[in-house]
Amino acid sequence: MKYSSDPQLRQLALEAAQHVTTDAGRMHKDDFLDDLCARIHERADLEGAVLKKAAQGLMRDLGERRSPRRNKRTGGLYHPESIIKLGNGIWVWMKHTTPTDMTQWGLISSRNTVRTITAAADTQQYIHERTDAFRSHPGISSLHPLEESVFHYQQDTLDDDFLDTDDLADL
Repeated sequence: MKYSSDPQLRQLALEAAQHVTTDAGRMHKDDFLDDLCARIHERADLEGAVLKKAAQGLMRDLGERRSPRRNKRTGGLYHPESIIKLGNGIWVWMKHTTPTDMTQWGLISSRNTVRTITAAADTQQYIHERTDAFRSHPGISSLHPLEESVFHYQQDTLDDDFLDTDDLADL
């Protein structure tokens, strides 16, 4: 879900990330978090947006922690306090799941599995191609010049759009 304050919060996060990035292009998450918190603290006008983001994070965490998991003793997935995500922002406590809910959950689970496997395969292919290119071009020691010289990367004015894509369905 998008809110009008999302771009401002994303900009603060980007600024914090850039600030804590070392000359080697690395950042430590603890330093990033501390810097971001300090920046947010300075912006009282964003208190409501930060509260909403925190609530979203807690909601997502609850959904992940309560997602059905295999029970070691029974081998089943059932737990009455688990939560099933049905898509379109609808969740249901597992103890209240109907046959229709089970069918919908199965379809969503299958689609998500295919997306995950496809994305992992694409990532692995990309990694192998770049690793092979690094081996073939030993004088290149980082990805940016490799992308430009071997794979002909050119920055597009629309490149920043990927940062603003909608989250996958708020499952």
